Amino acid sequence: MKILIVEYDPISRLLLEKTLESWGHEITSAENGQEAWEIFQKSNYKFVISDWQMPVMDGLTLCRKIRSLKNSGYVYFILLTGKEKKREVIEGLYSGADDYFTKPFDREELKVRTRAGERILNLEKELNGKNEELLHLNAKLEEIAWIDPLMEIGNRRSFFESIKKTHHRAKRYAHNYGLVMCDIDNFKVYNDTYGHLQGDNALKQIAVTIKNLLRMSDDVYRFGGEEITIILQNQELEYTKEVAERIREKIESLRIEHKGSPVGFLTLSCGVAAFNAEDADRDWQHVLNRADKALYIAKSDGKNKVCL
Repeated sequence: MKILIVEYDPISRLLLEKTLESWGHEITSAENGQEAWEIFQKSNYKFVISDWQMPVMDGLTLCRKIRSLKNSGYVYFILLTGKEKKREVIEGLYSGADDYFTKPFDREELKVRTRAGERILNLEKELNGKNEELLHLNAKLEEIAWIDPLMEIGNRRSFFESIKKTHHRAKRYAHNYGLVMCDIDNFKVYNDTYGHLQGDNALKQIAVTIKNLLRMSDDVYRFGGEEITIILQNQELEYTKEVAERIREKIESLRIEHKGSPVGFLTLSCGVAAFNAEDADRDWQHVLNRADKALYIAKSDGKNKVCL
């Protein structure tokens, strides 16, 4: 372990160095608190053994400065002192020291107290590792909560959260946004004909295709079953319709075989709406309802088309 020794007396400092090095520790030494503080800031040691009384900066001041750091991790700090009065010992521990021993130091006592410090630092390291693992797992859980695991796009919950924020920004800053509702035509028949595994593969392929056609600022969501919603940021109705038409054409061009479809392959119907001036006094459901009604028209009028 790397240990920073802070000792004004050169003989005591040398004895500490040789003793700790003989136990396999890597030692750096300083003769006062100021020098140690400068070394510490460059290398961020986890174990410090410091004399109490030193010129320039004493051990208590060094301990307080180290404890004041927010992102250095835990530092085990032992005070080396000639003070033996209970009040003085309490003062040292109150200042942030973890332990102390008196000078001249006893070799066996130093070994025991150093090992105790090592155990605490090893436990802290293990705990930090588990905390990082927990944070990673929490991040994955958060991702699962917002992402559809099959299509790897936003889920229904994610859509509702996003549309609320998008609508709020549009009202506040007089921006536009477009909304596309898509439905894969005759998909229940496709599942019944080819099986759900093949149906899942088709859903994945369609999701990837749509994502590749959108800008980084746009978002796509699985609204439910074979329904997909798309939010196009800062776009008016005509452009939104153009995007929907490109998506419809691209899905058609995939030529995913579907014997239950009139054209022989999977197709997509889309309903399009966009935020407009009248929506400034309405909630986002009005935009969604318009897109949903447009999708109903597309489905009722032969499918595989885009409607407003």
